[in-house]
Amino acid sequence: MRMVVTGGAGFVGRHVAAAVLEAGHECTVFDAARIQRELGDRGVRQEFGSLSSIEELRRAFRGADVVLHLAGVGDVYLAAEKPWLAAEANVLGSANVAEACLAECVGRLIYASTWEVYGHPVYEPLDEQHPTNPDHPYNVTKLAGEQLLMTYDSLRGLSVVALRLGTAYGTGMRANSVFSVFITRALRGEAITVSGDGRQHRQFTHAADIGRAFVAAATSAIRHEALNIVADETVTIRQLAEMVVAEAPAPLSFGVARAGDISPARVSSAKASAMLGWEPRVRFSEGLHDLIEHHRSSITADGS
Repeated sequence: MRMVVTGGAGFVGRHVAAAVLEAGHECTVFDAARIQRELGDRGVRQEFGSLSSIEELRRAFRGADVVLHLAGVGDVYLAAEKPWLAAEANVLGSANVAEACLAECVGRLIYASTWEVYGHPVYEPLDEQHPTNPDHPYNVTKLAGEQLLMTYDSLRGLSVVALRLGTAYGTGMRANSVFSVFITRALRGEAITVSGDGRQHRQFTHAADIGRAFVAAATSAIRHEALNIVADETVTIRQLAEMVVAEAPAPLSFGVARAGDISPARVSSAKASAMLGWEPRVRFSEGLHDLIEHHRSSITADGS
């Protein structure tokens, strides 16, 4: 199949593009930023452009069978600082992607949503029947994009699946992510400070597992469905910090709790398991070790 990954130069997008290649499909990346040389060497074609341009999207989608849509504002801090930008990219940008799909006769679209659309948990584990009540510009706009695309499925005939992704980790993460901050500081021998008591938890999901979920959804027959793609393991921020300093010894302290963090909750991916046969493969301890080693080798290569 011919697949286009919007946002394929970004952190999760590049893992999705790699998964597309590993599954034996053709891959094109649509992004304003340049893709990694490794992806280019493996045969990924790149189309540069913006979500605001339907013509640029159409050019990238021409001849494709399915679009994996990850482009948009994925940084919660940027979304909080510039809600208008999050709305423009995550809502209007998603509508433009759908319009370009229809114009180029691309019949299938897989959308990157987030587990955070549920908001404060009414019950746990959170499944896809749980009410959605987002309360932050990031998850509000991601849910709006998801719901808008579902109307393209029901009213315009575009086959849509939304994947509500867990908190992703892996190589290529943003420098302001808790993983990058903890690991970089620890490798430099600097103190790590955990916000609050560190008991807040997440089901961190490796980006490689997310990539496999996109490919599974793209090649399935399901449509008009939202599926949680979240790893089973629950890890607290304190545990994350302790695991980092166990491999890269550094002082560990606790500070003031950070405002605006989404409430922790258990999330179920049973529906994705049943409908896609998807299960997470990367254990958190293994994924974290690989990430620390990647950072270590990068620091050594930079000589700093």
